[in-house]
Amino acid sequence: MSVGSLLALANCTKVYQFVLSFGVGFGTGSAIIMTPAIGAVSHYFPKSQRATAIGVAGSGGCVGGFLFPAMLRKSYQSLGFAWSMRCVAFIDLFCLVIALVLVKERKLSEHQDMSTMEKVKLYLFKSFDFKAILTDKRYFFNVLGCVFAETGIVITGSYFSFITVKNGFSESDAFLFFIVMNAFAAAGRYASGILADRLLGTYNIIICLEVIVAISNLVIWMPFKSSRVALWIYSVIYGTFYGGIYSLVPSCCSQIVRADIFGSRYATQYMVTGLCFLAFTPAASALIGDGMNNARNDGYIIVMALFSLLSATFYFSARTITVGFTLKKF
Repeated sequence: MSVGSLLALANCTKVYQFVLSFGVGFGTGSAIIMTPAIGAVSHYFPKSQRATAIGVAGSGGCVGGFLFPAMLRKSYQSLGFAWSMRCVAFIDLFCLVIALVLVKERKLSEHQDMSTMEKVKLYLFKSFDFKAILTDKRYFFNVLGCVFAETGIVITGSYFSFITVKNGFSESDAFLFFIVMNAFAAAGRYASGILADRLLGTYNIIICLEVIVAISNLVIWMPFKSSRVALWIYSVIYGTFYGGIYSLVPSCCSQIVRADIFGSRYATQYMVTGLCFLAFTPAASALIGDGMNNARNDGYIIVMALFSLLSATFYFSARTITVGFTLKKF
């Protein structure tokens, strides 16, 4: 969430209602929507085209990432916090209605007629496959790669604006950096998908992207976080490569999982990742503190870089188990 949103929340008299609606309601709803939406995409494309397809499908998140902050930057002042959130809700409703009409799963196997109770049991007990984490080494390392890729990106995005403001920039500057970051992330999603499908392979690309993200944190953001020029450069570089990582995380899962069980494996992967968010996010907040201690901010950035390197290591492990140390497209 942007700095402006946090400030607006701080002035809200009914904070608990906001937490319930945005934290619980939005979090639960987005979790339910994302898995079948991405899973449906994988049903219609072979492995050689999935990275591009999922990248295009997921680019909407990045488009919203720069459109919404740009809109909220003005609407907070002209409409106020409440009506700004209502405008966002109406836009979301419009987009979700379109998704409800267009997103359809492809039947990959014969489906037996089931009673309502059998369907409830199916969704409750077959939507996740935790056993696969213990029995499939490739999937185990892929889940760990997703955990550190996603948490590193989300936590970095969550506190980037906060640290930027604490280093002397205005809230308006923080908005602009964030907008540029997400604008380039949309392009990065599409480009990474094409590179993965046509040239180097999904795992090879995501490993490289994770290493580049770690380097950009350590070489640009950490030493030059008070420099305007450096932050513009960082926003472009980090945005481009984190967008590619977001695009390829689902594709990595689909690369080693059959399409007919992709939904349950993908849901399991993100349930584990979501549980890790609950631990890593408050830990990052405790590490940063009030944002005024430069050493603590540097420590936070180092940890985020370490998360990216760990993700690259685990994805490399999954790749090695599958194809060995050979230099080939995978």
